[in-house]
Amino acid sequence: MRSYSPLHSRIMMDSRHHENNNELSPALLRTQSLDVLELKHDDSGSESEKALPHQLQPIPPSARLGNPTTWKNNTHPQWWRDPGLRRNVFWIAVLYFGFFTWGYSTALLNCLQPLPQFNEYFHNPSGGRLGLIYASQSLPTVMSVSQIGKNQYAIPWSNDFLGRKRTISIGSLIVISGTIVGTLSRTTGMLIASRVIVGLALPFMSVACVCLVNELAHPRLRGICATVNSSMYFGGVVVVSWLTFGTLHWHQSTSTGTSQNQLVDHISGYSGDQWAWRLPILFQALGPTILLCFTFASLLPGKVVSFWDTTGTRSARSISAFSVPESPRWLVAHGHLAEAHSVLAQVHANGDMEDELVLGELGEIVDCLVKEREEAVGKGMWEGWKDLWRTEGLRRRMIVVTIIGAGSQLKGTSAIASYITPILNLVGFVNPDKIAVINGCLTTCDFISAIAGALCVNSVGRRPLWIISTAGLLVCFAVMTALAAVFAQGSSMPAAYAFIVVLFILRVFNGMGWSPLTHNYPAEILPYSIRARALSFFTFLETSVLAFNLWLHPVAFQHLGWRYFIVFVAVLSALMIAIWFLFIETRGRTIEQVSLLFDFSSSERRNRMGSTFSDLEHANGKSLDEKRRSESSS
Repeated sequence: MRSYSPLHSRIMMDSRHHENNNELSPALLRTQSLDVLELKHDDSGSESEKALPHQLQPIPPSARLGNPTTWKNNTHPQWWRDPGLRRNVFWIAVLYFGFFTWGYSTALLNCLQPLPQFNEYFHNPSGGRLGLIYASQSLPTVMSVSQIGKNQYAIPWSNDFLGRKRTISIGSLIVISGTIVGTLSRTTGMLIASRVIVGLALPFMSVACVCLVNELAHPRLRGICATVNSSMYFGGVVVVSWLTFGTLHWHQSTSTGTSQNQLVDHISGYSGDQWAWRLPILFQALGPTILLCFTFASLLPGKVVSFWDTTGTRSARSISAFSVPESPRWLVAHGHLAEAHSVLAQVHANGDMEDELVLGELGEIVDCLVKEREEAVGKGMWEGWKDLWRTEGLRRRMIVVTIIGAGSQLKGTSAIASYITPILNLVGFVNPDKIAVINGCLTTCDFISAIAGALCVNSVGRRPLWIISTAGLLVCFAVMTALAAVFAQGSSMPAAYAFIVVLFILRVFNGMGWSPLTHNYPAEILPYSIRARALSFFTFLETSVLAFNLWLHPVAFQHLGWRYFIVFVAVLSALMIAIWFLFIETRGRTIEQVSLLFDFSSSERRNRMGSTFSDLEHANGKSLDEKRRSESSS
């Protein structure tokens, strides 16, 4: 039997009374306690029942319930034995198809190149023409973060104003449209147009999925769930690699027909062997279709309602049981406090609205949003991109985000993933079948190692994985450089086979750190108010460097050969130094607490790694908002 304070009991009774009369209690909007968040709310979101962002009230430290690891929670310790957590994990798994689609789309053209049917139909694209087809999917990213109004930018506006779910739904529809154009392509222009359409929508969909995975996952599962999300990129790469390998040996129907039939097949373009390359393009719509099925309700929103069970405990349930919920942080930021409370109770406590973890999370969300809005960092889009760099803590975050975004594409693994054929040619492998098998095995190795790395984030920690992964890549590229040089001198096959072995080891090191953490770690360290904008900047930087590299790599390998690997050794050396001094450990904390760690110096972080949110908030005798305000004014 729970015991409640007099204030708690009064507000619960007041809430019951107003709920029965379908009214909103003004007291529930203004009581400065965690109980203020248990307000009745009509899910239609009428303006009369919304707490506007500037009306949010901070929660006093006395209302804090403690560290997340000690908060009582109405869930089973083993998530697979808990119905609420099973549903939570299922929704997270649905959102994984965002990154699955990103990986599939990125690797699609690389896997289509060995297909003779594709090359024959498009007249053997090469050189600048092939480079244009490659880069056409990455270049639209510039448009996706472009300014669409006064201090308003496309991806952040979509995520922060339309919401995560609506952004995913709209992005999925656009990707499906681009996929249809690509499947029906008759010319190179149509193929490029389809890749431009897909490339324009992918950043919207992926940023929204990253945000929603981190903001919906139960704190106990967030580390693994978020890093597995990044690993699903390689799930898409694996599927497209082996799918195209399966269609590689489809017999060309024109080879056994008459010349008239050959002419008809060539003119139609949609029969026989042409599906060897059209089918992989069509499969690109798999992920967006699944996402659309579970998020389309955001365009016709279902209701989340509150009710009282027979024991008098307030609970929450979802009418749209098969629809992924909206982000509680987005709901709070837009004044839907009661709906956010219901969603948190549903996904983290089996509907128990009085659960300590739910109340603690909701209180931290409100506190963070209040402080961010007081500092102008949380004013939304209208302060522009300069908000990302306003304070010392934000500058630390953005430096780390920049290092990860650029480093993920400059460290050399993207060159191996995109241009495996010329790299294997350096050590004497020229047979298309062997190259296709090696590529398929490498992508499978990527996926397995990425999942393994994702499962280690809570036990090993983020920072050790960053260091181990980067150090391993550095050693592997140095060894590969030496082996490629030996083969160039005397065509030594032992050196060539050793090169392949080291190539697999390199992919293991990449998968255990960089693959699961590249998109998860930035989302963890960013406060809500700039999360969508900062992730948009991250996506823009990552794909811009990728687009440049897609032009640079083939030229560099043609002129420098194995010496080009020395560039990657130098880049990884610089990354190793940056990671050692700038990256911090984030495991065992809520998103709000992780984002606050960057507002302290390294010595303060070491002293307060075991502190609660309130302790962080009042470090060194002054509240965190005063500390940030002093930094901003200086």
